[in-house]
Amino acid sequence: MKPVIFLYKYENFQFKSIAAIDDYEDISWESRYYEAGTFTIQINYNIPNASLFRKGLFVQFGNDPYKFGEITDEEDSIGAEGKGSQIKVVTGYDARYIFHRRVIRNLNAVDSYMTAGCGEICMRRLVDSQCGLQVEEKRRLPVTNIIPETGVGGDYIVNEAYSNLYDVLVTIATQTEVGWRLKFSGSLTLEVYDGTDRSAYIRFNANAQTLDSGTFTDSTNEFTNAVYIGGKGSGTDRDIYEAEEMGAEGFDRFETWIERPDLTAESEYATEAENILRQYGQTLSLVGKGLAKTPYEFDRDYFVGDIVQFEFSGRKVNVRILSVSEHYAKGEYDIDFEVGKPITDLSRQLSLLLKKIQSASAAAASKSSSSIMWYDIPVDKAMKAEEVTYDVIGFYDNAGSGESFQLYFNADGTGSKIYHVYLRQLAGSGKLTLTTGVGQAIQLDTGTYVTIIYVDKDGNISTIA
Repeated sequence: MKPVIFLYKYENFQFKSIAAIDDYEDISWESRYYEAGTFTIQINYNIPNASLFRKGLFVQFGNDPYKFGEITDEEDSIGAEGKGSQIKVVTGYDARYIFHRRVIRNLNAVDSYMTAGCGEICMRRLVDSQCGLQVEEKRRLPVTNIIPETGVGGDYIVNEAYSNLYDVLVTIATQTEVGWRLKFSGSLTLEVYDGTDRSAYIRFNANAQTLDSGTFTDSTNEFTNAVYIGGKGSGTDRDIYEAEEMGAEGFDRFETWIERPDLTAESEYATEAENILRQYGQTLSLVGKGLAKTPYEFDRDYFVGDIVQFEFSGRKVNVRILSVSEHYAKGEYDIDFEVGKPITDLSRQLSLLLKKIQSASAAAASKSSSSIMWYDIPVDKAMKAEEVTYDVIGFYDNAGSGESFQLYFNADGTGSKIYHVYLRQLAGSGKLTLTTGVGQAIQLDTGTYVTIIYVDKDGNISTIA
C-alpha cells in the first residue's frame, strides 16, 4: 500500500502538520544504518497542494516514525506537452541530517572537544554538548537525547575542533558499528541501537524466490590487516604503534599508516587500531534487489542494521543490512538492498596483537620523554607554573595509604585544560587525590592505567574517561 505523504513546517518550537498528500507520481525512501538516507518525491505540479512542497519543510512517509526527513532541494520542470506536463521533484535526507547544521565547538576554552567511551556514549555526549539544552539557545536543536550509563558499540575517542557534527557522528557510528536514527512522534528523539542477528531464519536466496538479483564484490583495494599509528611526539621520541591480525605475513600482509598526533595513551592507540582493522579487515560486500512479494516484509520481519543471510552463485554469507531503498511508482513497489561485510569470527578479533614499537610509557623508565611531565609520588607534591604547558602528565612510585598532588592553576591564564594522565606502576593501598586548591578535587585509584581529566575555569577537576 502506497503511503500518504504528510507535510510539516517547523515553527514556534514545534512541528505543525500542513497537508496530507497521496496523489503523487513516484516516491522513494532510503533507510541507512550509519548515515542519513535520502528520499525523492515526484509530483504533478497541477494537483492540489503540490505547490506546498518547499525546501526547508519536513515530510513523513505514512505514519512511520523513522521515515521523517527534511526537503533540501526542489526542482520544477515542464515537458513538451506544456502545463499538463509540469513536474515538481523534491529531494532530501532523513532527519539525522539536521546535525549537519552544527560544527563541534570547543565550548570550554580548550583546544578541542574531547570525550571517550563506547560509540553510543560518544555520540550522545557530542549531541548534548553541541546542540542540547546546556548550550546557548541559538545553537539548540529540537532533539530529545538521554545519555545512558552504558551503551552499545565499540570504544571510540573523540578529539575534534570545528569539525562538522554530522560527519563526526557518521564516523563514530561506522567505526564502532552502531546504528542511529531520529524517531518522530510530534518531536524528535535520538536512538542508538545494534541490529539483531536474524540470519537463522531470514535468508535471501534466488532459488527460494526471496532474492531477485544481486552482485557480490570481493576486493582487496581497501583491505588492511596491519596498521601503524603515528602518535604524539617527533623524531626518536614519537609514539609509533603497530597492530596486526594473525597471519599478516608476506603476501598476506596489507599495511596502512595512520597519522594520529592527538593520541598519547596506549589505550587510545589500541582503540584506534581495533577500529581501523574492524572497518577495513574484510573484503566482501553485496548489492541486491529483493522481490517485493516474499515471506519477509521489510520493517516487519527485518530492519536496517539486522544480520541476515544471502546466498547465490555459490556464496553464502551472514551480513548486516546497511541500507534499504523502497520505491513506489504507478502502483508498483520495488526494494533494493545494500549489505556490508560478513560478520567476523570473534576468535579472529581476539587474535589482534598490539605491539608497542616505541611509546611514551617506554620512555617512562628513563623519565626522559620531552612530551610527558613525570612526577615521583610521594616526593613531588605540586606542579610548577612552567609545567602547565604539558598536556600529558604521569605519576609513578608509591602513594602509600593516600597522597595529594596539586595541579598548577591560574584562573587568568591556565583555567580550563585537559590532561592525559598516566599512572605507571603507582603502588599503595590508598588513592591519589588531584586538586587545584580552589575547586572540586578527584581521587584516582593507584595502579597502572590511563585516564583523561578536565580542569574547568573555576578549578574543578572531573574525569572524562
